[in-house]
Amino acid sequence: MALYHLSVKAISRGGGRSAVACAAYRQAESLHDERTGQTHDYERKRGVEARLLMMPDGVGGSATLAGENWTAERERLWNAAEAAERRKDARVAREYELALPHELDAASRRRLVTVFAGELVERFGVAVDAAIHAPGREGDRRNWHAHVLTTTRKATPEGLGEKAAIELSDTARAKLGLGSGATEIEGLREVWGALINRELERAQVAERVDHRSYARQGRGEQAAQHLGPAASSLERKAARPARRREAPESPAASVQERPREGSGAAPAPMNPPREAPNSPPTSPPAADLGLERPRTAPERLAAPGDREPYPRTPETALRPSAGVFGAGAEPATRIGRRNAEIEERNRALQVARAALEVAQRVLERLERSRRWAVGVVRGVGERIATEREERAREAERQRQAQELARREEVARQDAARRAEQDRVQRAEVARRTTQEQRDAARQVWRKIEEAGRSVRDQEAEWAKQRENQTPRQSRGPSLGM
Repeated sequence: MALYHLSVKAISRGGGRSAVACAAYRQAESLHDERTGQTHDYERKRGVEARLLMMPDGVGGSATLAGENWTAERERLWNAAEAAERRKDARVAREYELALPHELDAASRRRLVTVFAGELVERFGVAVDAAIHAPGREGDRRNWHAHVLTTTRKATPEGLGEKAAIELSDTARAKLGLGSGATEIEGLREVWGALINRELERAQVAERVDHRSYARQGRGEQAAQHLGPAASSLERKAARPARRREAPESPAASVQERPREGSGAAPAPMNPPREAPNSPPTSPPAADLGLERPRTAPERLAAPGDREPYPRTPETALRPSAGVFGAGAEPATRIGRRNAEIEERNRALQVARAALEVAQRVLERLERSRRWAVGVVRGVGERIATEREERAREAERQRQAQELARREEVARQDAARRAEQDRVQRAEVARRTTQEQRDAARQVWRKIEEAGRSVRDQEAEWAKQRENQTPRQSRGPSLGM
């Protein structure tokens, strides 16, 4: 189970701390503090998987421990950071403590820290000194984490310059048009969460992290309280007899074999309350742990621009969590007991949430099935309705065609009847016209005949009158001729 943890701490002289001592402890190296004249030697410390020293562009880029430029040497860098401050309570460095998902391999862890360090360099223009730490022999075996130290001043080719924007007060940031420092830190937390999720996705791990608190996420879980170095030491001491009685194991196995389920607690910081002087080593040799030895050629993390393949993480079976301090270990402090109770409640909530997610997935599957069935039924119904409408439209078209044919037939019959009536009327008219013409002709002939008879009668009358008026003459020749 991937866990999210990013804490930001200020390294200040007011707390009796030194940037040189912090860098020596986190890098497991021996560095000399020119301000105090003390040499902080942690070369016997084990568990540093990789180191990184990164500068802004034009200042030195990603540097190693060798080089002529002052920014390429860790000891000179942090002595310069100490020398740049004059106040007795000055803030000389800033530390970002990062939890690395135990599901990732070494290359993915290095790439993750490198990208985040590049983000800090690009945002604030500071020098970044990072170290990846492996889980300790005692404690949670999944506790892969990184310590990222940054200078409080911008790194330039001439040395450390003005204060970085994140170190300014909220009033000074407001004058520059920037948000508050809390807003800046919240943005970095969000960036770190996005980088982790991207790396988990590339490693084909289903787990995801969220930079928001349980309350802001609305999950209902309770966050555990950070134990701190003293309480963690008491808990480890209380857990030792139980581990020895149960299953003694080799140091290599204790480091290489890590459970897969998370406990919900933040990774325990590896730095003590103050940088202690030389102490006897409590870890096995680096060769037994498979880690590098200090002061040899340290493994350099890839710069943000480098492109490396993303190997696929082999799938392994999940095993139940053995708790933060090993199986069978009882918390020895009040905070530890409280955290154990919180862990148990959170585990119960996680189980309940997992069951709820399963139920939700089942309901979603049923809902998808229901939607599919409704869609099928709706599709069948729509198809049936479409076919019914098509049949109704076809029947209506046929009815309209039949009605049109009937109307055409009626019209044709009416036209034929009218034509017949017209023919009969024309015939009757013709017959009447012929009869009238005949009658008129008869009347004309009758009138003509009457006129002829009248003329003949008048001529006869005129002839009689002439005969009566004319003297009768001899029909023969006269004798005197």
